[in-house]
Amino acid sequence: MKKYSKLFIGLLFALTLTGCFGEDYDVGVPTAHLYLGIGDIQLTEANISWQTQSEDVHETIEDVQEFGLSQDEIKIPANQEATLDFKENEKNGGDIWTDPEITAVLISDGKQIEVEMNDNREFRFPSDKGSYVLEVIFKSNAGSAQYVGNILIQ
Repeated sequence: MKKYSKLFIGLLFALTLTGCFGEDYDVGVPTAHLYLGIGDIQLTEANISWQTQSEDVHETIEDVQEFGLSQDEIKIPANQEATLDFKENEKNGGDIWTDPEITAVLISDGKQIEVEMNDNREFRFPSDKGSYVLEVIFKSNAGSAQYVGNILIQ
C-alpha cells in the first residue's frame, strides 16, 4: 500500500508541474512610463493595434499631435535625462514581449526630432525650450501601441 501511495503522490506532483507549463502568457497592451529621476509619469495610449488570444484592441486617433497637446503638461528642464519603461498590463499576467521594437520622437510645430536611446532606453531631452509632443511606438509580435505625452521643456 505504501508503494502505491508514493506512486500516487509522485504522479500528482508530476501532473501539477506539467500544469504550470500550460500557463497563459498572453499579455495585453503594456503601459508606457517616463522616468525623470523624481518619479515616473504614465504616458497616454493613442493608436493601438494589438491582437492576442485573450485581447483584440484597435484604437485610432486622427491627429496625434493635437491629442498629445490636450494631455496634462509634463514640465521638464532642458537637457533632462529620462528613461522609457514598459510594464505589463495589470489585467493580464506576464511581460513576455519578444524583442520589442521601440522608437520615440519629439514633435513640435509638425517637425519631428528623433529621440536617440541607448540599450536601456535612456535618453536626454533637447536644450531647446518649448512645447513638444513625445510620441513613443512599441511594436511586438502582438501588434503595436503608440503613446503620447505633452512635454514642456523649460
